[in-house]
Amino acid sequence: MTVAPIKTDKGEDSVFAHPSFYAEFAPRDDQAAFVDSIYILKDRGRLTESRISFASPLKELAFVFREGDSAGKVVFNEPSLDCRRKGRAFFGWIVGVKLKPNWPGTPSVHNPTIVACRDALARIVRDSPSCFDILDSVDLMLLALARKARPPSIPGCDPLDAPHGRVSELAGHVGKSVRTVQRRVRTSTGCPPKRFLAVQRFRRSVYEIAAGGDGLSGIASDLGFSDQAHLTREFRRHAGVTPGAFRQAWGRPRAQAVRFLQDAERSSRLVMAVWPLGTTTESG
Repeated sequence: MTVAPIKTDKGEDSVFAHPSFYAEFAPRDDQAAFVDSIYILKDRGRLTESRISFASPLKELAFVFREGDSAGKVVFNEPSLDCRRKGRAFFGWIVGVKLKPNWPGTPSVHNPTIVACRDALARIVRDSPSCFDILDSVDLMLLALARKARPPSIPGCDPLDAPHGRVSELAGHVGKSVRTVQRRVRTSTGCPPKRFLAVQRFRRSVYEIAAGGDGLSGIASDLGFSDQAHLTREFRRHAGVTPGAFRQAWGRPRAQAVRFLQDAERSSRLVMAVWPLGTTTESG
């Protein structure tokens, strides 16, 4: 994999030139309290030819536009604690929002604001959109949903993003009892805090392994696994493959993964992108 901090605002144009790509974007500052990230997938079966859905501790709102379906559909996914194998490769667009655990309630796929966003995105992806065309529609939807949402069950979610390995460490960090943390995390995420923290740590390991930086033993140490074998067991449990196999699958010559430097002076929100090698221009 290639780690390439990009300091210009040309990253989005370069990524969107590929006929198949996955791009992940940081939320706006006024969304960061309840939105983890926004992602855009455009694929013609290249990135999803062998489909495994990794475990994720986050709720997700996704807009799915398959080839030949002009209207698209909205899907809301609860956190998934285990990997699942998908039936077939994907052809089309998916625009998704990963919601932090303190997002209150379950967004209805029939909510007029969400339906309006789906219709706007359906029109946008028919052409050759930029990331800004897509993000503008998603940002408007999130702003409207946030205004109507009730107060979150967990005030602020940075503690759940921190690399806590144990529930007692998380409780000490937020100044609450272990029992209170167990109750609030279960209410917000639908799973026990120990399980939630394990999936969060796995999720961080995916980024580190995909970025191709340190060796697996170094990643295991940095993320609080007891050793590389512990990382391998947890990764296989949540991804369906070993970390070594995952890194090899996304290494050259098959695909390239790039991280983009986040800088307060940049207008770009692009955090990372993946695309198959050999697909450098739009081919329709």
